[in-house]
Amino acid sequence: MLAIIGIYGVLSYTVSQRRQELGIRIALGATKHDVLALVVRHGMMLTAIGITIGLGAAYATSRSLSALLFEISPHDPATFAALTALVGTVALAATVLPALRATRVNPITTLRQE
Repeated sequence: MLAIIGIYGVLSYTVSQRRQELGIRIALGATKHDVLALVVRHGMMLTAIGITIGLGAAYATSRSLSALLFEISPHDPATFAALTALVGTVALAATVLPALRATRVNPITTLRQE
């Protein structure tokens, strides 16, 4: 649960930091769909890298933690798949929701804030 909250917070913060850049892109003619696709593609790329590293580390260390696992094997594919799907879903929500807010940015007021 802590990892899910952390992933959501970090990805949401990353998108909010790009708000001015996204406003400039919209002001220069990018469609809202283009901006949304850009943000989601970037967030999911970071997520894919993190999932890959995490799965490798979990697979490597699960044998040493097998004493703490109850009623599942150290390399249970269903557990790995379920957690990967959960993290991917949370990451998608963490990128889409702030990106939708960012597409509603008024480029004129965004540029004036500098």
